[in-house]
Amino acid sequence: MFSIFSLPEFALPRPLEAVDIGARIEGTPRWSPLAAHNAVRVTAFEPQAEDRRKLEASAWPVRCLPHFLGDGREATFHVTRWPGNCSLFRPDPAAVDAFTGLGASHPTGNFHVLSTARVQTTRLDDVADLPRPDFIKLDIQGAELMVLQNGRLALSRALVVESEALFVPLYHDQPLFGELHSFMRGEGFLFHRFMNVAGRCYRPFATNDPALPMSQPLWADAVFVRNPLGLEGWPTADLLAGAALLHELYGSYDLVLRLLAEHDRRAGSTLGQAYVAQMRQLETVPSSFVSLATEA
Repeated sequence: MFSIFSLPEFALPRPLEAVDIGARIEGTPRWSPLAAHNAVRVTAFEPQAEDRRKLEASAWPVRCLPHFLGDGREATFHVTRWPGNCSLFRPDPAAVDAFTGLGASHPTGNFHVLSTARVQTTRLDDVADLPRPDFIKLDIQGAELMVLQNGRLALSRALVVESEALFVPLYHDQPLFGELHSFMRGEGFLFHRFMNVAGRCYRPFATNDPALPMSQPLWADAVFVRNPLGLEGWPTADLLAGAALLHELYGSYDLVLRLLAEHDRRAGSTLGQAYVAQMRQLETVPSSFVSLATEA
């Protein structure tokens, strides 16, 4: 697939700013296609020291901050056997243990709590020198809504938000997708798509692949876009920023064309025509309406 940066007339008016909350490296960062074009600067929040060191030692354009983001109060951080399941929320064994391939009660379980620590959380809107984010990504095991509720100023400046969302409460008292969706609607965002939808089989059903879902989705990355049905409220520069994010990160080609067409209407450019011409050179236009997670 071609890059939007290959369009002859396309040029971002400013570097994109990404805020990555829960930025431990698991595979390739979502914003990496933009980094490949030197088009993004990343502010990463990762309080776990080992994961932060890996980020700082990488070649990615990342400024790492050690804050536990939350509501600004003291909280308990639960350290689990699998580092990616650590959370400000306590895993619920009654829910976790219901699914093949997951575990919390037994010491070998990936959600099993090894230790806890009292930590001081910081509100996102209280972080000094936080750039105006074009893109916010959150993956913090249930605390995403709390961070967004305490980051409304940052959120008000964002164009695209990707947040992990759960459909089954694997942690005690954690908000689920419905609550996240309702909040984002109230903040002027429209749900756009799911990425990396994951599930597991209910016990005692099992397959040779412990990560293979049968019927129950458990979590996904939910992508929200500032209201694309009301583009008159978008500054002209944001139309290009949003187009770059949605093309490079999500392959949302139909919405990208909508943004480019609105930019053309205002600026007298022909980006939409160039974009369609590039599409017509492809044998097929790749579609990823819903993507399934593949990790164990």
